[in-house]
Amino acid sequence: MSSSRQRLPGLYAPGRVSDTDHETNRLEIVAELVALIGVMVFQKALSGQERVSVIGAFYQDRRGSRLSRTAAAHCLPGHVLFNSMSLHTMPDWNAGFLKQCGLKPLALSSKLRHLFGHTDLVDEVVNQTDSLLEIMDNGRGLKPALERTVYGMMEQVRRRNPASWPALAELVRDGMDGYGVSVRYTYEERCDWLRQKLGSALPSERVLINAKLGVVQNYLKVVKDPSVVPAAKTLGGFLDVVKDVVEGYSYGP
Repeated sequence: MSSSRQRLPGLYAPGRVSDTDHETNRLEIVAELVALIGVMVFQKALSGQERVSVIGAFYQDRRGSRLSRTAAAHCLPGHVLFNSMSLHTMPDWNAGFLKQCGLKPLALSSKLRHLFGHTDLVDEVVNQTDSLLEIMDNGRGLKPALERTVYGMMEQVRRRNPASWPALAELVRDGMDGYGVSVRYTYEERCDWLRQKLGSALPSERVLINAKLGVVQNYLKVVKDPSVVPAAKTLGGFLDVVKDVVEGYSYGP
């Protein structure tokens, strides 16, 4: 069922994106963050042994509107902490340290701020559905998926010690493949849960439940679509990330 059929009444809001575009953007943002984490471990700005956790987002680049029934939905499922700290509050995390690691401090900080604060202007029901997907039973949910993917990326870089940017790009692809599998399970499970809710719902509740089910179904279509490939998952897109944040970038080791 398309998102346009599920849209609840509200005024037109310029810049509003569909649920499918929101999911596509989420994959792009997650892939770029995973690539950046890989680069930071590769450049020794992170040891790769930090404890990873994901909490609620607290940076936001826009606001929704009650009048148009829109919300600013974060593309990242949450804010990533390392040893219970944001990157910019970690000991020794300063311009001098980052330069010593071969990174561009201003460019890296700007990119991270953009990724953690990036939102899409969506129908309220899309943002409500995202909340249903963030944390679920049995360790599923978008937050646990992001947490496992970031930690897995760090661990793989540390253990496999890639010798070149293309070798690191392969690890990013592998990490995003794992993320994709995890979120597919999340969406399938939440679809089943919403269908069960419909069975016992009052008539007045069915419209909203159906709308949320339509959103998750559209998310599922996106993550199953082989033509949807985040830029940072490709070698060229990954190298663009590297060029943005690594001082004196060269293609080789």
